[in-house]
Amino acid sequence: MKKEYIRLIQKLSDPSLNGRVPGTKGHDVARRLISEEFEKLSLTPLVEKKWEQTYTAFDGKMGRNLLARRKGHGEKWLLLGAHYDHIKGCPGANDNAAAIGILLSVLDSLKSSNLNINIVLAIFDMEDHRYFLTKSMGSIRFYRESQKLLNYDHFLGAFILDLCGHSVGVKDRENSLFVIGANTSQILSKSIEIKQNHMRNLQIYRLRSRKLFHLSDNYIFEINRKPNLFFTCGHDPNCHTPKDTFEKLNLEKISIISTYITHCILTIDRKFGDSTAEFLLPSAENSPFDHESETAELSRFFKVELGPHHNLDLICDVLMKELSKTPNNDLESIKTTLKALKIL
Repeated sequence: MKKEYIRLIQKLSDPSLNGRVPGTKGHDVARRLISEEFEKLSLTPLVEKKWEQTYTAFDGKMGRNLLARRKGHGEKWLLLGAHYDHIKGCPGANDNAAAIGILLSVLDSLKSSNLNINIVLAIFDMEDHRYFLTKSMGSIRFYRESQKLLNYDHFLGAFILDLCGHSVGVKDRENSLFVIGANTSQILSKSIEIKQNHMRNLQIYRLRSRKLFHLSDNYIFEINRKPNLFFTCGHDPNCHTPKDTFEKLNLEKISIISTYITHCILTIDRKFGDSTAEFLLPSAENSPFDHESETAELSRFFKVELGPHHNLDLICDVLMKELSKTPNNDLESIKTTLKALKIL
C-alpha cells in the first residue's frame, strides 16, 4: 500500500475531526479528503457528474454517500463499499478509516489493469450510531436509489469492509480476516478461496452469512438476497471508544488486506474475460459453500475437529463476543468457554 493511503487513514482519524459525525465540520473535511482521492484516481462519478448522492435523514440532516465508478469493458459490475461516518469523540481509525484507505488503495492498484468488469466504489454515510439499520442508513438509501442507476441483472456482488485495521485479540490468530457471506455466491467464494492459500501473514476464514453478522453495510444486500462478502476482523475492545486511534492500527495487515482484495477482484475478472477460467464455473469439485465447508473453516481456526453435530451458529456467536472482550485472549480460553456452554 502506498504511503499516501496510510496518510489518508491518519487524516480521517485525526482527533480534530471529532468522529466525522454527519452535519459537522469533521464530516465535511472527511468528505473532501475522500473526494480528492476519487479525482486523483481518475474515477467517474456515478451520479449526474458529481461524487455525492444526497438525501435527507429522519433527523433533518443531509446524508452524503460518495459514489464513483471504474469502467470496464463488459456489463458485469462489482461493488466495493465502506462507510466513512463515525460517532462524536471517537477517532474511528479502525471504524472505518482503515477500510476506506484499503479500498482506495485497491482502486489504485487496478489502475493499469484492463478490466472486463465495472467497479462501483461506494463510501457510505450514516452507518453508525442512531442511523444504523434505519431507512436513513447510507447503504440502504444507496440500494434503493441504485435501482435507477445500475442494472442488477449484471450485479456480481458487493465487497463490504468494516473493522479491517486491527490485530485480532487471539494469540496466533492476530492476522485473521473473516470473510462472511461465502454462501451467497459461488463465484465470489471461489475467488477468495483461490487466493487465501497464497497470502502470507494473513489468515483468511470464510463463513456463511447469518443474522448475527448483520453488522454493517452488508445488511441491505443480505436481506435482499444479493451476493455479498463482508470483510472484517471482528469487533475489538477499542471499537466506538476514544481509543480507536491511528496508532493502534496494524498497518502491515491493512496493506496485506489491500493486496488480497486486489487479487480477488482480478481473479473474478478472469471469469468474465477468459473462457478457459473453469475454476470459477459450477462443477462437482467446485460446490457451493455449505455447512460442511464452514465446519472445515472453523475447525481450522480453532485447531479442533468439528462435525455435523456442532451448532455453528452458536460457535460463531460466542467467537464474535469473545473477540470484542479483550486483546489478550487465546484459543484455549475460547474453547473452554464453548465447552462450558456445552457447544463444543
